[in-house]
Amino acid sequence: MALLNWKSTFASPPLQMSSWQEDTSPCNWTGIMCTAIRHGRRMPWVVTNISLPDAGIYGQLGELNFSALPFLAYIDLRNNSLHGALPASIRSLSALSELYLGRNQLTGKIPYEIGDLQSLRLLDLSFNKHTGQIPASLNNLTMLTVLVIHQNMVSGPIPEFGRLVNLQILQLSNNTLSGMIPKNLGNLTQLNDLYLYGNQLSGPIPQELGGLVHLQSLQLQSNDLSGPIPISIANLTKMKELYL
Repeated sequence: MALLNWKSTFASPPLQMSSWQEDTSPCNWTGIMCTAIRHGRRMPWVVTNISLPDAGIYGQLGELNFSALPFLAYIDLRNNSLHGALPASIRSLSALSELYLGRNQLTGKIPYEIGDLQSLRLLDLSFNKHTGQIPASLNNLTMLTVLVIHQNMVSGPIPEFGRLVNLQILQLSNNTLSGMIPKNLGNLTQLNDLYLYGNQLSGPIPQELGGLVHLQSLQLQSNDLSGPIPISIANLTKMKELYL
């Protein structure tokens, strides 16, 4: 019912949703995947995946009752026309591991509550219109391997991300971030790619980045950085791309 109610808020539901009917199981709907889970002696089927990229959806995520979908592990709604805010109610998706919302028209602040999604491994909010600061609560997402907030309008400092020790890709490029590059990014020793270009970052390049021995791409260009290039960059022997 939560999914049908969400569909009913669309002015013109996309063709892919024509299979979403009250008299059929959601497990047979286009873009929906179910999994059997153990619940006492029963094995009910529950919705675990929503995958409708490029579907022409024009609607708001705030109209979807996330609390009715507690087993959702995967959401891919890339390249649609989702608008409005990313709702704080998304915190109820405690099983969510991958969230793809890139290339939509989402606005407003990234909700602080997203830091409650302890199972999250991938978060892609690229090519939206998010404003405000990146919430410090993202530092709670210690399972995260990919964090992409490219091409938005977020501002303020880069939060302390020193606890995200599993992170392999960090992309915060093409925003209006300011302040210095945090030294504790040097804690993220699994990083392969670090993209901070196209912001208003200032101050020196931290020598601690020389500890990112797996780094293959470091892109810091189009900022207001100053001072010398740290000699520690020479330690990055796997580097394939370096833009300063």
